[in-house]
Amino acid sequence: MKKGVVVALIVAALVVLVSPGLIGRLAEQSVDESIRVGTIENEEIVVSAEVFERGWFTTEGQHRVELKDGSAAQQLRGVLGLMPDDELPVFIVTTRIDHGLIPLSSIGREDGSLAPGLGDAVSTVEVEMPDGEIVALPGAINSHIGLTGTMVSSYELAAGSIGEFGEGISWGDGRFEIRTDPGSGRVAIDADVELVELLGGEQIFSMNRMTVTGEQYPSGFGYSLGQGAIKVESMRSGGPEIGPLDMLGRLAIRNDKLEIDFGLSMTSATPGLGDADTTIELEARGLDPERFGAFIRKYQVLADTVYDPMQASALIEAEAQALLASGLSIEIPHFDIALPDGKLESSLSIDVEPVDDDFTWSSLLLATEASASIRVPQPLMQTLISLNPDAGALVGLGYLVLDDGDYVADARYAKGIVTINGAPMTIPLTAP
Repeated sequence: MKKGVVVALIVAALVVLVSPGLIGRLAEQSVDESIRVGTIENEEIVVSAEVFERGWFTTEGQHRVELKDGSAAQQLRGVLGLMPDDELPVFIVTTRIDHGLIPLSSIGREDGSLAPGLGDAVSTVEVEMPDGEIVALPGAINSHIGLTGTMVSSYELAAGSIGEFGEGISWGDGRFEIRTDPGSGRVAIDADVELVELLGGEQIFSMNRMTVTGEQYPSGFGYSLGQGAIKVESMRSGGPEIGPLDMLGRLAIRNDKLEIDFGLSMTSATPGLGDADTTIELEARGLDPERFGAFIRKYQVLADTVYDPMQASALIEAEAQALLASGLSIEIPHFDIALPDGKLESSLSIDVEPVDDDFTWSSLLLATEASASIRVPQPLMQTLISLNPDAGALVGLGYLVLDDGDYVADARYAKGIVTINGAPMTIPLTAP
């Protein structure tokens, strides 16, 4: 019995005293990789470790998160009202890890945990402004690193603001949780923010209650797979109010083919027509994952460097041809807009059969079949014509015909021939 007690005490000493130093290195690697997860395939984000001081029981480190010049950086400049060449803020993440199978050193701090794992961490975030000013964000990010290296991070954001004299940013209470697995590259997020306002002398952007949920993981082809959902109660950016807004997306590879699903429902104010409820559903099937990755990478490069649409189309033509030549199908079962005067309903279906390596745009057209339909209630059509008389030409030319109180159009395409409401129209296929 005494021998068993001695053995138990030795094991306890190893767990409590020896394991923190041995596990410290693993915890450091886990945090470092977890911070980078999600940016490995995003060349616009740079994460760099400023310092990592590893102790036996506690490790402290600091990372800088920067946006390189690219489409994301330009979008952020637009939101912040900056010029295209203006410098962007940099995020500084400072982390302390209390490591060990039983992280005793975490007891002395708020939200510490003795749950078994590689460690327990707390991170604070600062924003380094272009002029060098450092602004500390409120609250802290608390993380637990599991025995397999997975990390769960949570952040409670208290309402606050930065700036004065009608310029700056303000926000409401928020909650964020991120789960990362460095081994598989999976990232899951669950976030909820009550309010965000950007001010620049006057209100230039506002958003009420946004929730974000989703999961992503690397595809191996230069983009991420997974699914996500965004819900916004209402938002405004220099125009009519939008909301509520629900958006869903999914990318997955099944049977060596890429599948894309997208859904959107949104209410928005439409001048002259009233509130519009828009519903969009899209499904894409049969895409080649590798060729889609090549197309996306080329598109991202051109979006950052080429501003002439005609030049961009010519430069991306080879990648577009390769993607289309492998075949695909696109289905939009619903593109509907409900207005006070009625509901406009439309749908679209496109099927492209694979073509051989001797690709021409003519061969692609011959391999394509498509159909589309539109239905517009008569009162809504009269309103559209009153706002834009040119809309009446669609009726006069026979593209929209009256059917049981609605104006409808039924278009079909196959083998170079288009039929609109039964009337054929041949498309020339002489172009290479």
